[in-house]
Amino acid sequence: MTKTVRDTASAAEESFNKHYAAIWGEERWASLYRALAYPTRHAALVNRYTQHIYFHQALARDSGPKSQLGVDGAEPTNNLQQLDFPTVQGGDEKSGIVCFARSNPATSDDEPPTTPGGKSIALAQTLWPEYYANRPSAPRSPSSRLVCNETDGQRQKRLAENLKAYLPSELFTRGSVVATKVDATQSGSALNGLLAGGAYDKVLVDAPCSSERHIIHASLGARQSGKTAPEMANWRAGSSKRLAATQVELLMTALKAVKLGGQVMYATCSIEPTENDCVIEKMLALVEKGRKKGTTWTVELGFGDDDTFAAQLEQWAERTKHGWIVLPDHPSGGRWGPLFFAKMKKVSLQ
Repeated sequence: MTKTVRDTASAAEESFNKHYAAIWGEERWASLYRALAYPTRHAALVNRYTQHIYFHQALARDSGPKSQLGVDGAEPTNNLQQLDFPTVQGGDEKSGIVCFARSNPATSDDEPPTTPGGKSIALAQTLWPEYYANRPSAPRSPSSRLVCNETDGQRQKRLAENLKAYLPSELFTRGSVVATKVDATQSGSALNGLLAGGAYDKVLVDAPCSSERHIIHASLGARQSGKTAPEMANWRAGSSKRLAATQVELLMTALKAVKLGGQVMYATCSIEPTENDCVIEKMLALVEKGRKKGTTWTVELGFGDDDTFAAQLEQWAERTKHGWIVLPDHPSGGRWGPLFFAKMKKVSLQ
């Protein structure tokens, strides 16, 4: 590494730390940085459309002997614990996603390749419980539809492949699961087709973001071999503003896509307020601007008056101005995140 490259990398990292210390405060940023530098903790999602034995066979190679009972009588391996997710009012605890994580997080940081489709497969678990492998009755014809969109061509191809690998084939033959390739920030026939009817019940906006944890891990890894990580060297505080512009466009497209009474969840893996609460504020300003021009709908933020649900969330996350954020230095010790999320509902003004 030349002195010029080393100095550039050092200056970028110093700027990075000053930026986030100014946002979070010196003491909190020190705690948060240490937690972000920890090896990433991973969870294993049980595919409930296959027999549980396959899940445990896949884990048996490195997890040791079996122990206490898990979901539906299945036995998780010794170093696994089932994650306890918050449940909404009226939720069916027997239907939904089931995840396990190691009770003692690994100390290594072997990052698996990014595989699109994980969130879509998790969502599918809640849509078609009648297709679970352990359900005794024959599944009825699916009435729900899951549309998964990815702009990047290679990732869209992998997304489609992964969905077909993990979900029941009947969902595809009936057109209940589709993977589209549409730039949701660009107007045109492709986007119009995606939005046709504006009748979606729910939309998840999994927005592209700064992903500071990835930047920190790349920087620390490169430093060990005497190199500089391009992720850190190329970091600029102003990048968040450019990303936020895209995030706002995606969020507004999602609001156009849902029907009245429909819900939108906006999420990032960033700790940058510009990409989180500030995006929500810009969205609210645009919705208000639209209302003055004659738009007949607005949005309501939050999860309503479900105090029990909020109390469950506090075991994982902390409140922000407009949403919640999961951070790896949370007092629970779970070491999850970062994950910012904000929920909104599209409602009529009349």
